[in-house]
Order: sequence, then C-alpha cells, then structure tokens
Amino acid sequence: MLVSALLIWFIAFVLFFIVYFKNKENISQALSISYDQLIVILPRLPFSLLAAGFITVLLPEQIISGWIGSDSGFIGVLIAAIIGAFVPSGPIVAFPVAIAFYKLGAGYPQLVAFLTGWSSFQITRMLMWEIPFLGWGFAYRRIIISIPLPLVAGGISMLLTFIYF
Repeated sequence: MLVSALLIWFIAFVLFFIVYFKNKENISQALSISYDQLIVILPRLPFSLLAAGFITVLLPEQIISGWIGSDSGFIGVLIAAIIGAFVPSGPIVAFPVAIAFYKLGAGYPQLVAFLTGWSSFQITRMLMWEIPFLGWGFAYRRIIISIPLPLVAGGISMLLTFIYF
C-alpha cells in the first residue's frame, strides 16, 4: 500500500514538473482542477471505507467464501460478475466492496470478474446514462458485446493463478 501511495505521489510530481516546464501558466488551471476533484471525492472517501468495514462485518464469511471464494471455480466467477453488475455508483463504492469481499475470502479470479462485471455492466449507469442519452439500440449492442468480458477476465485470472501460484 505504501509503494502504491509513493508511486502516485511520484507520478504527480513528475506531471507537475512537466506542466511547469512546458507551460507555467497552466499550473493554476491544473491545481484548480485538482482542487475541484478533491472537493468532490474527499467527503465520500471516509464513508465508502466505513461502508466497506460494515460490509465486511455484516456479510457472513462462509457465504462469501463459498459463493465467490477461490474454491468456487468458474461458477464463482459468474456469480461475482453478476454481483458486480448490480453494485451502484462509481469506484468509490465498488472498490471498498471488493476490499470487503477480499477480506471475506473471495478469490482473485472472482474479484477480477466482480470488478470487470461492475465496470462493464453497471445497471445504474446503464439506466441513468446510456439508455437516456444513447438509446436502447446502443445499450443492447454494448451489453451483448460485453457479456463475455467478465467471464474471460475471470478465466484468464484463473489460468494465471493456476500457472504462477
């Protein structure tokens, strides 16, 4: 966790210096955009992490590890992908739920399928954005094309787990 935080800080500083040396006038605009994002995300972050803690305590470990644990196989991948499709909101909710599932014994392939299902099929995003703005024709085509994605991603993760671990 410390390594990823340090990497993010390093990337931020590198990008700062690139903008600084390329066009100093854009620094204030970049800082303004960053501040706006901070104002949006910061109030949500503690509550999403708090929710992940509650989810970890509320969900029975035996059920999660049985349904989407590392021993659940491809059926667990399918279940995790379906669960992912019904998780509302953005990454501020989906990733704490994934953390909770991980702590409750979900397997890596199942977590890959969960997050891929969430990113590919999120029902609330489809109902609130895709269908109203792009229509049923687009949503239908995108869903049909995307159906194999969580299963393929989970399957590849299972294969990698089998080969390397």
